[in-house]
Amino acid sequence: MAHRKDVVLSLHKATKTYQMGLVRVDALRGIDLEISRGEFVSIVGPSGSGKSTLMNLCGCLDLPTEGVVRLEGEDIAGLSESELATIRGQKIGFVFQKFNLLSTLSAVENVELPLIFQGIGKDERNAAAVKYLERVGLGHRVEHRPNELSGGEQQRVAIARALAVDPEFILADEPTGNLDSKSGASVLDLLRELHGEGKTLVVVTHDVSVAKQAERTIRIRDGLVEKGGLK
Repeated sequence: MAHRKDVVLSLHKATKTYQMGLVRVDALRGIDLEISRGEFVSIVGPSGSGKSTLMNLCGCLDLPTEGVVRLEGEDIAGLSESELATIRGQKIGFVFQKFNLLSTLSAVENVELPLIFQGIGKDERNAAAVKYLERVGLGHRVEHRPNELSGGEQQRVAIARALAVDPEFILADEPTGNLDSKSGASVLDLLRELHGEGKTLVVVTHDVSVAKQAERTIRIRDGLVEKGGLK
């Protein structure tokens, strides 16, 4: 697979095998995939299909057993854990189904967290956090803690936190999975807006209606990319 400059993330014959006692589990069996800058891509598949394992590779949370995963042209297998942690902190914005907000911190403090790890000063990171909370429509909720926010508002805080590092792409794992239909639709509207502004989005979901919001859908089954797609 030739690598092009506009490709943010690529996988070439990527496999992932787990040894569970005497049982070998081939979670991914040779994935070829390219995601270009500015794309909105959904990854769908049934439970056990390998989509969560694929998400972990895309997010540099795990390494392939064989094959190559490149982020901006760099093979992640050659990086140390500290280098991978730096990449996760600076180049990838994560949004999770369960929000992963710290309950003891306010919205603005939760958004500041990744900036603290980058060594950004207090005033600068506070200003950035407020800016991104305003961007997701929560400028009036900056001092509220998670238990004072609705599920949809908590997910918006999580999206603001992902945006705060100005990532190369946003990786969202079931971003509407814990939301009612109205809140889920609002979060999807926000993701579409971000894509319209040029952000690269990768959404992992089992929900076909969510997947259809993307420009391109990648279907995973039995550790392989299926031929065809939803669109």
